[in-house]
Amino acid sequence: MAKFYGIGTGPGDSSLLTVKAVDTLRNIDILYTPEAKKGGDSLALSIVKKYLPEDLEIKSRHFPMSNDSVEKVQVWNNVSEEIVSDVKSGKDVGFVTLGDPMIYSTYVYVMERLMEDIEVETIPGISSFSNIASNHNYPLVMDTDPLMVIPCTMEEEKIDEALEKYDCFVLMKVYKRINTILEKLEKHDLIDHAILVSNSSQEEEEVITNLRDYKIDEKISYFSTILVNKNRNTR
Repeated sequence: MAKFYGIGTGPGDSSLLTVKAVDTLRNIDILYTPEAKKGGDSLALSIVKKYLPEDLEIKSRHFPMSNDSVEKVQVWNNVSEEIVSDVKSGKDVGFVTLGDPMIYSTYVYVMERLMEDIEVETIPGISSFSNIASNHNYPLVMDTDPLMVIPCTMEEEKIDEALEKYDCFVLMKVYKRINTILEKLEKHDLIDHAILVSNSSQEEEEVITNLRDYKIDEKISYFSTILVNKNRNTR
């Protein structure tokens, strides 16, 4: 029976894909790839491209990054209906997504629209923050430490509350509020324990360990993450 596969690509290095992900990519009939801009390049596709068979049908679909929820829902509905049609026609279909499919991924909105109609299997990928921690020998949590994963798009008072209460953090979606976040890290005496990485495992990767003296001259990459462990000093 034909099936749908959601496939995590990891953060950017094609060698970080799981064996299961690679095997799946080599055996599906159709692959959906997300585009942030219409007609633009798909980062997820570039990561997996070396593993794809030459005769694989690739369907690139634009997923808007705007705040227009009506537009987003319409896209999710349209792509989901197309995937269901492909699977019901007897095709094994894949959808690639950056990092891990279950962590802040558009894939979830598509997956939820498929599960009542077709069989779905989700294949995990390495998250950006796990990759950053390992690449830089930076333990995130030990023993009984809790790990807080904070999207920096949430309310400022909630961010402050978490930074005050806990010791170990992943700060995601920092790109639009980087100066505000740096101010908060300074305020809570966390800035010397933080590391910022943009475009993890990609050619243009940037690593900043001295955030106290870091000056933001231009907008940082959308793919930027800050790790904080109050029990470690990066300087």
